[in-house]
Amino acid sequence: MALILDASFFATVKTLISVHFIATLVVYALIAFLGFSFGKRQLRSLTGRPVLVITAHPDDECMFFAPAILGHTVQRIGNYQSVHLLCLSNGNYYGKGKVREKEILRSCQILGLSVANVTVVNDNQLPDSPTADWKKETLEAHVQNAIEEIQPEVVYSFDGYGVSGHNNHIAVHQCIKNIFSSGNKNLPTGVRAVYFLESVSLWRKYLGVFDLPFTLLSSSHVAVAGPQEIIRAQKAMLAHRSQLEWFRFLYILLSRYMVINSFSVHTL
Repeated sequence: MALILDASFFATVKTLISVHFIATLVVYALIAFLGFSFGKRQLRSLTGRPVLVITAHPDDECMFFAPAILGHTVQRIGNYQSVHLLCLSNGNYYGKGKVREKEILRSCQILGLSVANVTVVNDNQLPDSPTADWKKETLEAHVQNAIEEIQPEVVYSFDGYGVSGHNNHIAVHQCIKNIFSSGNKNLPTGVRAVYFLESVSLWRKYLGVFDLPFTLLSSSHVAVAGPQEIIRAQKAMLAHRSQLEWFRFLYILLSRYMVINSFSVHTL
């Protein structure tokens, strides 16, 4: 049976598009009014020492942490060379590790990081796998070495659920939590704050910028990307060409993590 689309249907679609556009403008007006940019506020308290973002796989930096990273790297805030990235695997799950090592460097350049400040670990005891258990001692050694070498003032990483529940994300969180526990005899000095990226429910995850009201009600440490930063985050995602399945394009358009980061603070 043929589907007949009359003028009223197209009028309804046009109305919905207009409402979406206006709602987006309203939300960004709210952002501007509140001045709720975590990156700007946080950088004022920094002494100039580096920021370290710790992830599990190539593309985590732009899929999940782009708003926070861009909050530190955009020209109006500070020097991009102060931001470092430690990625604890090269994403070799499908045998594309070498390709993905190149992709993450391009992604980080788009986000404003210096290539010299990007470290990608390729260790067979830390395989990219949703089921593998990463060896605790090996993982902690890589993270400890990076912290000692970089001497960051602020560390960002995953929370206990790791956004998607990925085993590797959770392992990274647990490692950092152990390193910065009060019982650690080798507790790093000089780190003033450790921020864990908050995981949200599935329905909030795909609200995009419209998750902002819920975020502001529930979180006190928030990074919000403006329109130009969102475009940069999307370009960084597109740099991971080997990962561009159809559902990744939906993620780029709809995920709140491309627009909003909220963090819990780990007590040191």
